[in-house]
Amino acid sequence: MPISHSASATIIGAWLAIGVPMSASANVITDWDEKAVAVVLPAGPVGVSQQIYAAQRMMGMVHAAMFDAVNSIERRYQPYLVRLPADPATSKEAAAAAAAAAVLATIDQRTAGEMKVALASYLASIPDDGGAKADGIKLGEAVAAKVLEARANDGHDAVDDYRPRTTPGVYVPTSITAASTWSKVKPFALTTASQYSGQIRRFRCRARNGQLTITRSRTTAARLVQSVRRSRPRPPGSGSWSVRQPIIHSYVSS
Repeated sequence: MPISHSASATIIGAWLAIGVPMSASANVITDWDEKAVAVVLPAGPVGVSQQIYAAQRMMGMVHAAMFDAVNSIERRYQPYLVRLPADPATSKEAAAAAAAAAVLATIDQRTAGEMKVALASYLASIPDDGGAKADGIKLGEAVAAKVLEARANDGHDAVDDYRPRTTPGVYVPTSITAASTWSKVKPFALTTASQYSGQIRRFRCRARNGQLTITRSRTTAARLVQSVRRSRPRPPGSGSWSVRQPIIHSYVSS
């Protein structure tokens, strides 16, 4: 299901908050976004590689799960994937945290153990008001399961079958072709990957012809890009900017 503009606005609002330095306890979305980035891209220089693409996919699932978990309680927007039954009193903080942790726990056994500890520590700070926290945990885990199921066969684990086009005696550069299969991975917010380039071309054409309307959502997107790029220094192609690019670009090009 393509993501709606209402859903995009909510997600991009959360991303705007994480684009600048802040305390570690801004809110549940930014808290678990930072935890997720630390897990999928540990500290250190990272080039354009399979790791970047896998990290972007994982971040997409984390945010989709958190959004649909909270939206199942608030019911303010069209869901990204699913809207499950939930009492209005259900803890949104517990739901979002449990959803993010459940997605991240699928990376490997070690990460699963780390997420179990991290989630328990985070939930300890949330007051349990008549079972609201327990209901939030169950809801978050259920939504995460739906998101993981939807992405299970998205093509991320396809065998790299890239072979250079050449003939005997013709030299082929030995540089590694990174993630040649990822152009075929199922997009998060588009029907097909080819729609992205078409949207970019239309956007640029309208801008050149003076036909682009500056809406509130586009202003928010521009502020997001600016704030992320001006945040703390980092090596080119590394860290949070790389794994956050897909959500930023998909919205700016809309």
